[in-house]
Amino acid sequence: MNIFVVSQMYYPDNFRINEITQQMAADGHNVTVLTGLPDYTTSRIPKEYRWFRRRRETVAGVNVVRVPTVARRSGVVFRMLNYISFVVSGWLYAKFTRQKPDVIYSYETSPVLQVIPAVALHKRRKAPLVIYCCDIWPECLKVWGVGEESPLFRYMKRVSRDLFNAADRVAITSEPFEEYLTGVNEVPRERLVLMPQHAEDLYRDVAGVYEENGVTDFMFAGNIGAAQDVENIVRAAALLKEQATAPWHIHIVGDGSARAGCEQLAAELGVSGCITFHGKFPPEELLSFYKLADAFLLTLTDSVVGASTLPSKWQGYVSAGKPIAVSCNGISAAITERVDCGLAVPAGDSEGLARIMNEMINDPVRSRKQGENGRRYYDEYCTKEKFMASLYALFNEVCETR
Repeated sequence: MNIFVVSQMYYPDNFRINEITQQMAADGHNVTVLTGLPDYTTSRIPKEYRWFRRRRETVAGVNVVRVPTVARRSGVVFRMLNYISFVVSGWLYAKFTRQKPDVIYSYETSPVLQVIPAVALHKRRKAPLVIYCCDIWPECLKVWGVGEESPLFRYMKRVSRDLFNAADRVAITSEPFEEYLTGVNEVPRERLVLMPQHAEDLYRDVAGVYEENGVTDFMFAGNIGAAQDVENIVRAAALLKEQATAPWHIHIVGDGSARAGCEQLAAELGVSGCITFHGKFPPEELLSFYKLADAFLLTLTDSVVGASTLPSKWQGYVSAGKPIAVSCNGISAAITERVDCGLAVPAGDSEGLARIMNEMINDPVRSRKQGENGRRYYDEYCTKEKFMASLYALFNEVCETR
């Protein structure tokens, strides 16, 4: 099968689409990825990709086509130029390429505008289009402070509706996405397919393995932005410092726009000695942190996006077979309680988060049992093999329908 993938973010930046497309190629498919220049990790375009170098390359059997984009750098202006440049360059490529795919797969992270090149090629070649919806739009604009009365929000609502409705199928990562896409974007329910994200099985060997160092180690891994509400963890640490009767420590592994503020808050609350901000590491170098962890932390702000989204880190956490302390609303809290793979409190509830962390410190037997529950759930629903089987079945369906 000739599979054409559109994703602004791609290797060497670390996104799950890398693994998905490489598995497609390993399974014998002819895979082409249309992407931008790699700048997500550093906000700068690496030297080896500047001045029209490496615009076409093969990565693990995948044909990669890179269109010109403006580097992300910092600030709203450059971020918008980065997004718009990919849309324009990608649209021009779609209008003139000789590619004749059997199916088009759009890996839709934010912003939804990156779907435009996929829709352009879909209309030109009449090939079926599958959008994998990782972020719901226009709701994501609210995270950036854009309200529903804003002209930008109203405009993006129309654009989002048109883009999602252009697809033959929209695969969604969590159940709450269904109500939003049908209610706000008017996508017919029969076009939606539930397809939870998978997790790399990098941490199989740490499942059930705990370092007996006399300290309960909590770990947060991932982006440190406004939506992740890591400040909630810092405030909970200040409360836990007064409550806990046994040693504990928090490890924050990652980077992002809110990191500096969180470090400052930790200093102000007197918990800098209880929290270590380790910075960002590639997934393969996280094994030691996952082994060290006795429990994981998952926090999100109180928003429709936060309540509707099951972050990909959740699957990574349960793959390691360790319990999760959750402070979120919606699907993340609900599925944690349903699977019994940890404890959950509402979003922003620092007192509640400190309380359940203290419970995990005081009852490691129950916590480890919950970790085992999570690993069993991962084996049944979250492996890459199950995800790829579902994806191929969806591709076959839309191709047969066409």
